[in-house]
Amino acid sequence: MSLLAYITHVRIFLPNCMSISTRTEQSLKKGKEKLGGPEEAEIETDVNTDEEMNSQEDTASLTSSHGIPIEGEPSSLCDKMHRELSNLPRADDSHEVTIFRVPLSIRESNKNMFEPSAVSIGPYYRGLPHLRAMEEYKWLSLRDFLNKKIRALRDFNSEINEVGEEQLARAFIQDYISKTKEVEQRARCCYSEPFHMSSDDFVQMMLLDGCFILAFFTGNVDRAAKGWISNFITTDFILLGNQIPFFIIETLWGSPLVDPEVMRWLVRRLTNGEIPIKALPESQKIHHLLHLCLCSALPTVSSSTQDEDAASEPTHCPFLSWVRAVPVLKSLFSSKREDEIDKGKACEIPCATELEEAGVKLKKLEQSDDITKITFQSGTLVIPCIRITDNLKSVFMNLIALEQCMYIQRRHFSTYMNFLDCLVNTAHDVQILQKHGIIENLLSGEEEVALFFNQTCVSVMFPEDHYLADLFKRVNMYCGSRYHRYRAKLFRDYFNNPWSIIALIAATFLLCLTILPSFMSVYSYIRPPPS
Repeated sequence: MSLLAYITHVRIFLPNCMSISTRTEQSLKKGKEKLGGPEEAEIETDVNTDEEMNSQEDTASLTSSHGIPIEGEPSSLCDKMHRELSNLPRADDSHEVTIFRVPLSIRESNKNMFEPSAVSIGPYYRGLPHLRAMEEYKWLSLRDFLNKKIRALRDFNSEINEVGEEQLARAFIQDYISKTKEVEQRARCCYSEPFHMSSDDFVQMMLLDGCFILAFFTGNVDRAAKGWISNFITTDFILLGNQIPFFIIETLWGSPLVDPEVMRWLVRRLTNGEIPIKALPESQKIHHLLHLCLCSALPTVSSSTQDEDAASEPTHCPFLSWVRAVPVLKSLFSSKREDEIDKGKACEIPCATELEEAGVKLKKLEQSDDITKITFQSGTLVIPCIRITDNLKSVFMNLIALEQCMYIQRRHFSTYMNFLDCLVNTAHDVQILQKHGIIENLLSGEEEVALFFNQTCVSVMFPEDHYLADLFKRVNMYCGSRYHRYRAKLFRDYFNNPWSIIALIAATFLLCLTILPSFMSVYSYIRPPPS
């Protein structure tokens, strides 16, 4: 029903109601004056009948004039919409959504990257058949966690020895339940998709999953859950949709986890020490385990934006510098102006093969705690070393997914992965990066590494003013210079091995010997010796 029809209905219906009400009052007054007593009910019945007939006439007139029945429709639709709104979870602006389910289109093509294979953490993958085997170990982890707490309490207070172990365990469980209940609504708001779980089931899930995580990292998990399966569990801990809020883990631990060394150790366990880790400030807010890994890998923006722009001016070359003095040939070696470079070039650079052809030198950055610290100066692109393993592939994919789902304005890690995707187009690019020590390949071959980078950044969004935008522009300006290309070609074709250099020196020496007699003849003719 349209808004105009509803307003028309109200305009017609209200005056009729007022007139009916007026007639009803007059009839009641007359009835009281003339009849009074028991006959008032009869008069009231007649008046109500008259009112219903008038209402039906009004409705019929509205139906015939607009062509659709409208009586009761506004209120019924309103009630239906209100019920739908009431069923929605309460929105709380103070609690940020931090745990997301990866879109189905991306998840289907990379199931092993985004779906757990050993243990479910949180509600999204809870109850899947292939993950039920680990549910028993969660209860064992809770038992071991409680026993450890009881032993620590008895060591601290000898009077507790008189209290039974079962009674202490019940007291700890009740305390954890109460504390988790206090933050239940906050924890529910962390998930992007609604799920239907009772309060008791949700709190139990948080307790079991949180205790399992703590027991796993403190070494109190049953031996059957260790060994080869521990690698799968560690990988499952860093999946975007397989998380619980970090404050739940801190609640069970009993204090905030703010020690930078503890955080670095935790990230090292999650990533198997395969990426450099930066020390986190104590004020850093952590949402979950995957977010902890992301914060430990964020770049230092100043390192890539404060370098001097030495790429705009070519490096001095003793063999070709004379060409720039010739105006006719100068245009052949000039570089493109900055306004001639497309804006899209701020989001992409040539691959490793093309960079070498343009004279860009690739160099490994030694001993860096930031894998995203990339610099470009004097035609040299310095990149930290990265080790490519199966586990690291999953880490990178989920870090990108986290940045894409959360409202992270800069999206540094997505920019870094886009940079690597630009460098690697083919297996030959991987070989070049391996030659310079920038990539350590622990996969089956260069083709698999190239395929991984080419698939990682599909449909990835990042801002135009990303932290490498200035570096991208300077690299493109450098590669757009004909001077740098010709100079690189000269060194590649004629100075790529010692024999070429020796041959050039010998040819130059023979040329000088050939020119010298002619020069002496001309010189003696111009300035003959005195007789």
